[in-house]
Amino acid sequence: MTKSFSWEKFSIDFIKSIVFSGKTAEDKRAPIMIDDKDFLIPFIDDICTYPNASFVRKYRREIEDYFLDESNSLISIVKKLENVNYSDVKFTGNNKEMLDKLKSKRLTQTILDAYISEIRLQGSYYDDEESIFKMPKIINLKESKVDDVPLYSYQKNAVQALKNYFISDDKKSGILVMPTGSGKTRTSVYFLLKEMISRGYQVVWIAHRHMLIEQTAQNFYKFSPLIKTENEDKNIFRMICISGKHARAKAMTKEDDLIISSVQSLNKNNLVYIPNILREKVMIIVDEAHHTSAPSYRKIINKIREKVPAAKLLGLTATPCRLTDEATRGLMKIFDNQVIYSISMSKLIADGVLAKPNYINIETNIDIDTIIDIDERAYIKKWGEMPASLLTKVAKTNKRNEIIIDEYMKNRKKYGKTIIFALNAIHCIALSDELNKRGIKCEYIYCLNKDNEEIIERFKNSERKDSIDVLVNINMLTEGSDIPDIQTVFLTRPTSSDTLLMQMVGRGMRGKSQGGTETVNIIDFCDKWNSITRWLNPKFLLDSGTGMIEDDMEYDYTKCETIPVAMVRDLIKGIKYIGASIESRNVVLPIGWYDLKYTKILVFQNQVEGYKKLKKSIDLQVKNRVVKSYITSKNFTVNHALYSFFSNFGIMPNKQDLNMIFNYIYEEEDFPQFFEFEQRDKIDPYKIAKEIINDPVLNYSKDEKIDEIYNQNKSII
Repeated sequence: MTKSFSWEKFSIDFIKSIVFSGKTAEDKRAPIMIDDKDFLIPFIDDICTYPNASFVRKYRREIEDYFLDESNSLISIVKKLENVNYSDVKFTGNNKEMLDKLKSKRLTQTILDAYISEIRLQGSYYDDEESIFKMPKIINLKESKVDDVPLYSYQKNAVQALKNYFISDDKKSGILVMPTGSGKTRTSVYFLLKEMISRGYQVVWIAHRHMLIEQTAQNFYKFSPLIKTENEDKNIFRMICISGKHARAKAMTKEDDLIISSVQSLNKNNLVYIPNILREKVMIIVDEAHHTSAPSYRKIINKIREKVPAAKLLGLTATPCRLTDEATRGLMKIFDNQVIYSISMSKLIADGVLAKPNYINIETNIDIDTIIDIDERAYIKKWGEMPASLLTKVAKTNKRNEIIIDEYMKNRKKYGKTIIFALNAIHCIALSDELNKRGIKCEYIYCLNKDNEEIIERFKNSERKDSIDVLVNINMLTEGSDIPDIQTVFLTRPTSSDTLLMQMVGRGMRGKSQGGTETVNIIDFCDKWNSITRWLNPKFLLDSGTGMIEDDMEYDYTKCETIPVAMVRDLIKGIKYIGASIESRNVVLPIGWYDLKYTKILVFQNQVEGYKKLKKSIDLQVKNRVVKSYITSKNFTVNHALYSFFSNFGIMPNKQDLNMIFNYIYEEEDFPQFFEFEQRDKIDPYKIAKEIINDPVLNYSKDEKIDEIYNQNKSII
């Protein structure tokens, strides 16, 4: 059992106060203000990996205002000081009075020690379960069997694109963009084993969570024989995992083909080990690459490239965009502004790889403005997010919790395996307890819970006797968690982060062909905010990101869509606030797609009439043989089309989609073909095979039956 420390256990308010403090050096601050703990933790790690006297002296005010303000920590310190009869510090039961007393005291060694002890206690945790990758692994490839590793066509395309980029063209840096649930890790591991490690490259894989390290290591370990398909002479494969739960950085050697490490474990004092263990050919992988802007990541990359200037760099992410254009540009610059391969969520939904989202918004009618105090309002104005104190108030609102619980209970059969993203630990426990009282098999996880991994396994494996149907968490399952058969996602927490929203929704997007579900229910709980609406206003989320193309910009359709978060924005556009009843909801479903040959454009239920009007207009120009001049005329623009054909139909297509459709019409002089999901389902290979095998009265050959199905569905096939 090993004891470790993590900033994950601290509130987002406290982490922000340190990262954005005026006392923090400018090069150590995050480039943008964001309510994303995963994004900010690498920055606070870079400021201080393990709290000491220097940290407490420098950030005393932040500690008192944002850490001791949490009652348990404050009471603990006051009790300690009272026990040693320290001056006039006494437990009174009045938190403000006790905190003011501490603030008035000089920072003596006694108070300093009490602060350090409490901070370390808050961030400490124990690793009970020993990983099979705790020690370096040596795999005998000579005796290992090469099994087939099936890839989807888009994964094969990604592997080929990576090979062309890094091997054929010998490029240096780039990013792979694949939506949550599409198999980024499997794809990249396949490429690295078969194309890079087989050619003598040493791979350094950087992640930020133990769970990601474990999952990645399992993939490399399982698929390692792929190396032999390209290099029969390589008989030994060496891999090592570096983190608080695995081996130490000083255990790395030049003989290691693969190093999978947490970003924390290669930073600070451990950077000195890096130059001595590097080979002549090195490839760096950054998992969840949207974190690469943090100094801790850049230090590792720079340290490797100091010794091996030609070291290659690959970033993996579902969400390359940040909250601002400037931050996105900064991130992409690290990867030479190159997206090597990307595939849109819309295309994967149309192809059945990802589940069709069924978006439902529930109005709670809880008026949040009535419970916000002056300090909380000031905090929201400064940081643009809810402070911990307000999160706690909302979490304790019984009426709101009843609405969440009742929504699940009324639709228990429909919602099935459900993951709930809660506000904070209090909210996790409250929702879980209430669901258990109602007879639901439910558990909760959050950073202070030592049984998290065991609980996740019970949620994953429905065959276990102690399996659970509902899992409540804060933000622990937003990245890297592989639970394919989630049927419903409950969003009970507001956020202004596109990335976090995308990751929460993405937890349930694994499609049927990947062991997931055909559809996923996305249930969004919306409160009343009269004066502060930033994170609940769908228009803000729609307009704040990148990727929208203006009328006067050309769209290069040879490049794939690079920002899959647009799919989530399309869903969010469907939110409506109608009436006062909590039953009021607006269901927004995609029903099919337009096939543009090089991509697919998803079509929602309430866009159909708009597209019909647009098609009628285009068909007339096709008939008159003036379609090209019509499309390029000054009077026919994307904005004109949006408001002429779609203004009364709820969700509008985004401008990028319409630009691509206009390009198609211009080139083909015809409107693209529309396909419904029902049509696609008719040619599902699994369903067809099952139908043929189980047909007791099939009077002709299976080949004839298949030919018949093919001829009836040629266009969609």
